[in-house]
Amino acid sequence: AGGHADLYGRMLIEELKPFIDQTYRTKKSATDTALGGSSLGGIVSLYLGLKYENVFGNLAVISPSVWFADKQILKFVESARYSAKVHIWLDIGTKEGRNAGDANQSVIDTRLLNGLLVRKGWKQGKELRYFEDQGAEHNERAWAGRFGSILTFLFPAGH
Repeated sequence: AGGHADLYGRMLIEELKPFIDQTYRTKKSATDTALGGSSLGGIVSLYLGLKYENVFGNLAVISPSVWFADKQILKFVESARYSAKVHIWLDIGTKEGRNAGDANQSVIDTRLLNGLLVRKGWKQGKELRYFEDQGAEHNERAWAGRFGSILTFLFPAGH
């Protein structure tokens, strides 16, 4: 039925981020602001991060459910225009799925997304980091194991 990503995005931009920035001592620029999620949260983070590139300069797209809504995220990335290159961490575990066929398709879909980002101008190792976690499943334990690397890429020392 859809997840109402645009409403969620408006809530983040118009309510949550202003509250955080007013309540806490934060760096407010896009280069200092990240959005991330896993599975469907990875897809919505990519969508909103590209849509609001002036707000989110860093994205953690973890084990994205590229299959959702007939792979609409691929069509969105292909059709969108970008004025800035948001830094994107994109990953997938090689055993994500109920069976080997599902896992293979998840990896294939995420590779397609990675390739599309490269064709749209993202440079591997600079604005984009793609990682396949060998043997990792679609769960919090696997995502937690990658989180240090995600933060190091999105917010390198001296940032």
